[in-house]
Amino acid sequence: LQHVIDTAFALPHKRLMVITGKYDQAIKKAFKGGLVSGAEQVYNPDWPEGMSSSIRLGCQLLANDCDQILVLLADQILVSADELHSLIDGTDSNGIACAGFSGTVGPPALFGRVFYPELLSLDAENGAKRILTNPENHVRVIPMASAAWDIDTPEDLDNLADVGSYIFGN
Repeated sequence: LQHVIDTAFALPHKRLMVITGKYDQAIKKAFKGGLVSGAEQVYNPDWPEGMSSSIRLGCQLLANDCDQILVLLADQILVSADELHSLIDGTDSNGIACAGFSGTVGPPALFGRVFYPELLSLDAENGAKRILTNPENHVRVIPMASAAWDIDTPEDLDNLADVGSYIFGN
């Protein structure tokens, strides 16, 4: 989590928040213990509804302060600050940019202010992917192989060294 916060912190930003759910208490303990820092922690009581509820909450909290909202998942630890900059460069408050990987699109994704009403209407059946795949939205898709990899299990973490070598050519 700290690695992803540090990566996001390298971007121009007004606010940086981590929206938590099921593991809120463990993450809160990490923040209080100094293991994690640099972001606001916000609990999403609707987390059982899925990621859409967290995006909705983030949009509610950021809409008045920000012209764009970046959705970055805490387990996408291979995504670099340079890749995030490529989302931001050339995207204004009327645009959307997202990662393209493995034949699909998804987070990280940058949503301009004009899309906030759609973000606020997300539900479990109609997530942000419908916004990203709507041809009328003229989404800028940035090739980002690193976004395909996330860490969901201990086995995923064990495989990280091989994945990192493949992505970054080390």
